[in-house]
Amino acid sequence: MTLHSPLVFLHILSVAVWIAAALWVAGDVRRTLALGRPHVDVLATRIRPALGLDAIAGIATLVTGGLLLWDMGTFHPRPGIMAGIVFAIVRLFLLGSMRRAARGILTRLGAGEAVVPTDPAARKMSKLAGIAHVLWLAALAGMVFPI
Repeated sequence: MTLHSPLVFLHILSVAVWIAAALWVAGDVRRTLALGRPHVDVLATRIRPALGLDAIAGIATLVTGGLLLWDMGTFHPRPGIMAGIVFAIVRLFLLGSMRRAARGILTRLGAGEAVVPTDPAARKMSKLAGIAHVLWLAALAGMVFPI
């Protein structure tokens, strides 16, 4: 058995975890902020692990994808795959912005401030999550369709 089959499995698993890890985070933040105390007190225990898993799965996706290209001896992948790699990297940078917005919200909640669902940081998280989902879909399309 070659390395190719396990790498494909790990790559697909990483991609699946990546899309699922933080899929609901922005909505969870908005809904929890609307509920107020005591619900916001446990918000960090839900969103920090989800955003951390998102980062780990994103990195695993890029690493397993790179290993697949290396295993196939493809040093000049087709344009769709190159676009998918670029979209995946951009998505990882967006995750950094989303983590900063979440950290700002959690810091203010920890200081006892009330944060409303329409707070700029919460709206930023929603916007970034939407962009991240579109980038993930574009990366998937680049990988799957023979472009």
